[in-house]
Amino acid sequence: MIKPGLKIGILLTLILVLPSLFFSAYEISNINQNEAVIDSVYSSQLESILFSVNQYSDDVISGWANQLDKGKYGVETEIKLLVSKNYSIDAFFLIDSLKHQLFAKEKIPEDSITILKRNLENAFTNNAGNIERLQEYIKSGYQKIGVLDFNRKGKSLFAFARTVDSLSVETLLLLVDTEKFIKENLGPKIQGIAQDQFFISVIDKKLNTEIYSNVVFDEGEKNIQQRRQIWLFPAYDLGIQMKGNTIEDLVRERTNTNIIMLIVMDLILLLGAWLVYRNIRQQMKLTQLKSDFISNVSHEIRTPLALINMYSETLEMGRLPSEEKKKEYYKVINTEANRLSNMVNNILNFSKIESGKREYHFKEADINDEIETILENYGQHLHKKGFEIKFEAFDELPKLIIDKEAVSEAIINLIDNAVKYCGETRRIEIKCHTDLEFAYINVIDFGIGISKKDQPLIFDKFYRVSSGDLANKVKGSGIGLSIVKHIMDAHNGQITVQSSKEGGTCFTLSFPLR
Repeated sequence: MIKPGLKIGILLTLILVLPSLFFSAYEISNINQNEAVIDSVYSSQLESILFSVNQYSDDVISGWANQLDKGKYGVETEIKLLVSKNYSIDAFFLIDSLKHQLFAKEKIPEDSITILKRNLENAFTNNAGNIERLQEYIKSGYQKIGVLDFNRKGKSLFAFARTVDSLSVETLLLLVDTEKFIKENLGPKIQGIAQDQFFISVIDKKLNTEIYSNVVFDEGEKNIQQRRQIWLFPAYDLGIQMKGNTIEDLVRERTNTNIIMLIVMDLILLLGAWLVYRNIRQQMKLTQLKSDFISNVSHEIRTPLALINMYSETLEMGRLPSEEKKKEYYKVINTEANRLSNMVNNILNFSKIESGKREYHFKEADINDEIETILENYGQHLHKKGFEIKFEAFDELPKLIIDKEAVSEAIINLIDNAVKYCGETRRIEIKCHTDLEFAYINVIDFGIGISKKDQPLIFDKFYRVSSGDLANKVKGSGIGLSIVKHIMDAHNGQITVQSSKEGGTCFTLSFPLR
C-alpha cells in the first residue's frame, strides 16, 4: 500500500513538476528555432545591404562604359574626360584590330607609361578567353564588365567591349586604383546605407587589414562577422557589423536570457511544489501526532479514573475490614485524583499556550524553597514507587524573579518524565548551582536515556520518543516538555538536555540572573 505522503508527492509531481519540465523543454527547443529564424532575418537584411553596395560599384563601372558608348565627344575625348575627372582611374587601354592606344594620368612618368603599356598588353594576352566572351556578349547586344587577372598591388583591371560599327569590335581595358575607387565611389554610398546604425568596412583579404570604414573605432570594438566578397574586387571583402552588439551577440544574449528565465521559473515552481509537499507532510504528521495525543491522554485519564472508581465503590459497599485499610484506599484515591488533576492542568495549560492566552505572574522567589516544597508534596508518592530522590540546594543562590506556579509545573514535569523512563535504576537527583550570568537547576535520572537523533525533537509538541521497549510501553501526552520549554522561554531562560542511550538524562533549566 502506498503511503499518503508518497501519494501526495506523486500527485504534486504529476500536476506541477512534470508539466513545467515538459513546457520548459518545449520552450527551449522553440527558442533555438526562433533564434535561428531571427538570425536568418537579420542575415537576410545584411545581405541586402551588402548587395546594394556591390551593385553600386558595378553600376559605377558600367556607367563609365556607357558614357564611352553614348558620349557626344567621341570615344577618345570621353576617355580623356573620364581619366581627368575620376582620380581613381589610372588609365584606359584601347585595343582594336589596328592599334593599341593608352590613355593614362598625365602625372605618370614616360618610362612608367612604357612599362604600364607592356603590362596591359600582357594582361590582354593572358585573359584572351575572357575578352573573347565579352566580345561575344556585346555582339548579342549585352555589355558585361569583366574582371581580369592583374598582379599589381592595389590595382584592379576591368575589360569591356564596344561596337565600332556592324563589323568591328574594340576592347577597352580600365585600370583602377582600388583604394581610391572605394573611397571616391563606395565611401558616400556606404555612409548613406549605414545611417549611423552599422559599421561597414572594406577589408583587404590577403592582409586582413581595413582600408575603409564609415566610422573610426578602436581595434577592441571590431567584431565584424558578416563578410562578403566585393564582386568587382575579389581581393576585398565588404564587412558589416551592427553598432553595439553584433547580430550573433543579440541572438545569443536573448537566448541566454530566455533560458535563464525558464530555469528560474522552474526552480521557483519546484521550490513551491517542495514547500507545499513539505507543509502537507508536516500537517499530516501533526494530525497523526494529535491523534496519538488524544489516544494517549484518553488512556492516561482512564487509568486513574478506573482506580478512583474501583476504590470508591469498594469503600461505598463497606467491604474493608479495618480503618487502616480504608486510609490506604483514601490515599490511593487522593494520589490518583492529584495525578488526574495534574494531567488536566497540563492539558489546560497547553491549550492556553497554543491560543496565546497563558499569563505569567512574576515575583521574587527562592528556588531552593520551591524545590523543597515540591519534594514535600510528591516525595511520599515517589518513595512509594521505590524512587530515591536527592536534592542538593545551593545556599548562595540569589532570589529570582519567576512565576512560582509555572516553574513548579516545569520541575514536576521533568520529575514525572524521570519516573516514566527510569529503567532499573530508580534514582533522581536535583541540583542547584549558579555562575555569573545564570542560575541552574539540574534534574538528573539514570534511566534509558535519549538518542542523539531524538534530542532536537523532544521539545516539539506531541513528540514522543518511540524507540526502545520501555519507551513503547510508557504512555504519555507528548506535551510535557513542550510546556517546560514555553515556561523557560517566558522567563528568558532555556532548557537543555544531555543524554546518551542507556546512560541516563540530565535536563538543565537556566534562569538569567539579570
